[in-house]
Amino acid sequence: MFLLLTETGLTTWQIVICFVVVVAIAFIFVLIKDKINKKKASTGEDRARVWGILQKALPEEADLTKAYACWEWSTYQGRTRTTTYWYYGVAFNEDHLYIAPLSCKSGNVESSASYVIRKEDLGMMNSKQGANWVELYDKNGKEIVSLSVFAENLKDDKYHPFNLLQKEEADKFVEWKDKWMESVNAANGVEVTGKMKKPLKKR
Repeated sequence: MFLLLTETGLTTWQIVICFVVVVAIAFIFVLIKDKINKKKASTGEDRARVWGILQKALPEEADLTKAYACWEWSTYQGRTRTTTYWYYGVAFNEDHLYIAPLSCKSGNVESSASYVIRKEDLGMMNSKQGANWVELYDKNGKEIVSLSVFAENLKDDKYHPFNLLQKEEADKFVEWKDKWMESVNAANGVEVTGKMKKPLKKR
């Protein structure tokens, strides 16, 4: 862009002004988009869609907190970065964690086979106290699933498919996760790092 503006004969100050204007327009666009997405999230439409799909995977009369969870992770090969995204409906209580993987293709939200995790099934949970993310591992140290639960989820691009607000659920998820992590890790005699994908502290 700088080269293009230079070739038009603009002075340095004119180039700077043009750059500032472009940045300002981009910033305003982001603010407007963010406001629109928050308004859509406030209707609860996407929340109801996720909750409805999740409900089908849950036992009747179960006292569970429902939430939308996601995870994204980037890997590198040379200069090439590949990011993978996962989406879930989750429900949890003191004894169980229900997980319904979500598919969000072409605007349609569907769930593949759901599953349940009991606290005694786990060999380790990696996170930090108060963090909104967690990695769950089985007794053999194999990762089962990784989750993050955000209070605010906005449809910024095709990789973030929902406008969904869930502050109360996100707070409850952190509280639940911290209690489970303390119990699971103590029962299995492990101490975690709190670093993503590098869970176990070396002795």
